[in-house]
Amino acid sequence: MTEPTLVETLGRFVAATPSEAIPDGTRARAVVSLLHNLVVARAGRGRYPAAELVARRFHAQPAIATLLACGSKVEPAAAAMANGALFHARSQDDTHPGSTSHPGAPVMAAALAVAEETGASGRDVLDAVILGYEVLGRVGSDIHEALTGRGFRAAAVLGGFGAAAASARLMGLDAAQTAHALAFAAHGAGGLSQVWIEGSAEYPMQLGQGARHGVEAARLASCGMTAARAILEGSRGFDLAYAGGAAAPRRILSGLGVDWQMDAATVKPFPACAILQGPLEALRDGLAPGERVQQIALHLPPFEAAYPGIDNPGPVWPSPGATKMSAQFCLGVMALDGRLRLADLSRLDDPAIAAMAGRVAVRSDPALAARLCRIEVALDGGDTRVLRVARAAGQPDVAGIRRFALDMAEDMAMTPETVAQLVAAVEGLDTAPNVAALMRAATA
Repeated sequence: MTEPTLVETLGRFVAATPSEAIPDGTRARAVVSLLHNLVVARAGRGRYPAAELVARRFHAQPAIATLLACGSKVEPAAAAMANGALFHARSQDDTHPGSTSHPGAPVMAAALAVAEETGASGRDVLDAVILGYEVLGRVGSDIHEALTGRGFRAAAVLGGFGAAAASARLMGLDAAQTAHALAFAAHGAGGLSQVWIEGSAEYPMQLGQGARHGVEAARLASCGMTAARAILEGSRGFDLAYAGGAAAPRRILSGLGVDWQMDAATVKPFPACAILQGPLEALRDGLAPGERVQQIALHLPPFEAAYPGIDNPGPVWPSPGATKMSAQFCLGVMALDGRLRLADLSRLDDPAIAAMAGRVAVRSDPALAARLCRIEVALDGGDTRVLRVARAAGQPDVAGIRRFALDMAEDMAMTPETVAQLVAAVEGLDTAPNVAALMRAATA
């Protein structure tokens, strides 16, 4: 009998894993990520209207899935596209470090849209989201660095795989159909890192397109369409074409069903690149009020130090899309003001930020593991302080994410009461008969 291929193994796992096999702790991580991403999507309304415009213009019927930006109904794949872009519009959605990706935007946008179409229960949605993260994180585990090195943006390339897995689960596809859905996702994968070099504006749509493509890949499979079995590992398959065959599949199936990818997801306290979350948090907590910074040396792992857009000292940045990636800009703002808000990313012509950014250096340190860093800060008066990030930032518990939601009430244009309703809808999703109450709370 022919050995199952990678997509066949993953397809069987997505289709056949019973709900009760998913650990309670993993389900709790899904609740944290879902609430976080809905909060930043709500707070991002108006920041990426192009996605909503496209959804309205080209996908008017059947209007059964909700646009988070405004509450209007559109066709599910169009809602997935627009909502996926909205989740990512503030650059504050969650992150999966092991694949250099942002799974929540494509996976959650697809899952919510398909759930409205199918009438899925809240528990079914959480299961689908968790399994979507599982597939996305595992497909990217061996190749995300090679993707980046070849000019791709891993988050964009991988998004459709997670969206297809979540969609297939909610559509009730069997193992073979789910495998074909994942194979179709491979055919439509794409997205380039040139966005970080130019600071251009299309990065939210990269994840929105992944959400849309995942829904459509599952639809193709549901109609009986088939695709290549060895689409990932084949001699002319995805790994060769996208990653240059740089790594044989090693981690993709390791610990499947035991080590859940959702458990590794981190959320962003700051509206900046995921690589900078730990450094920003360490600098904020490591400086006393009124201390003046003269120099900063940020030591990062080699892949992160060389990631497109990170080592960008300015003094001219073309857009907030560039400043959110720049270690010099973001740490410069933190050193000056003790915080980094979304509005700060638009201070493109602030001479104080430009001057401070010029005193921030990014250094590569192969001794550091992913998402860890060391910061050497020279202060006025000659003192030097060494700050360290010893564990990845961004894994609050449910109580912590509730506080985050309340802190974001003004940005979301919500009252504490409507924020509480959103929190309750997310925390009660596991026992909800469908997602209707959640979508009402998210668009209140």
